[in-house]
Amino acid sequence: PVVLVHGTASSPVWWVELLNTLTADPQIREKYQFWYFVYTSNKPVAMSAAELRDALNEKMALLDPQGKDMALRQMVVAGHSQGGLLTKFTAVDTGDSLVQSLTGKDLASLDMPEEKKAQIGRLLVVKPLPFVKTVIFFSTPHRGSFQSKAWNRNLLRWLISLPANMVKTTMDTFDYMTDDVKKIMGGRKTVFTSADGMSPDNPMLKVLAEIPLAPWINGHSIIAVQGDGDPKLGDDGVVKYSSAHLDGMESEFIVKSGHSSQLNPLAIDEM
Repeated sequence: PVVLVHGTASSPVWWVELLNTLTADPQIREKYQFWYFVYTSNKPVAMSAAELRDALNEKMALLDPQGKDMALRQMVVAGHSQGGLLTKFTAVDTGDSLVQSLTGKDLASLDMPEEKKAQIGRLLVVKPLPFVKTVIFFSTPHRGSFQSKAWNRNLLRWLISLPANMVKTTMDTFDYMTDDVKKIMGGRKTVFTSADGMSPDNPMLKVLAEIPLAPWINGHSIIAVQGDGDPKLGDDGVVKYSSAHLDGMESEFIVKSGHSSQLNPLAIDEM
């Protein structure tokens, strides 16, 4: 399976060009099956990532409950933009590092009800999925998007509506966060959206960027840069090269493109 994870305010439609090109190759068509993950991209990244992991685990349990289908357990997950952040959550062992980035404590040390700890643990204390073997990041803001800091983050906050249970979860955890994190959130209880989550100021994102992939997972980066000059100093209009780059990847391919790199023929060929 190749699981395609779209970006913010997007949908599987944005993968159609890639899908048509790849499935035109008879060898790819014979050996790979393409799946789509669809999510509501206004939620905090960690919530959407938990939904992705749950969906993949449920699908594997349904299709191969005894774990005997070896082809099924060579899964490729490819994500564009925010979808790349969700993809990374399938491939890393975070330990307590993400919890500590927000609260200054490990999960066990937090003075909160066990039910709340379990909710936080599901979102922020994750293990790599054993059936994922390859991840591909398209234009992924591993260290945030410079666009999320400006007026358009506030516009997105105004435009979107959020489920009531999500609002309650994010506001309930505010009191447990460090002073620095509260300051980033404006010093008051507020609803955290994916736009806030992709801010370069987000300490959780900074920590996630430095967590290596599990040893059995190969990672590949496809990074878009506009214009001429040193690509390592450039950006795609939304994400800087310095944010999209990750050390330790099996490969890194730079393509002259805007942020929607999954539409670029050279990026498709690279995948």
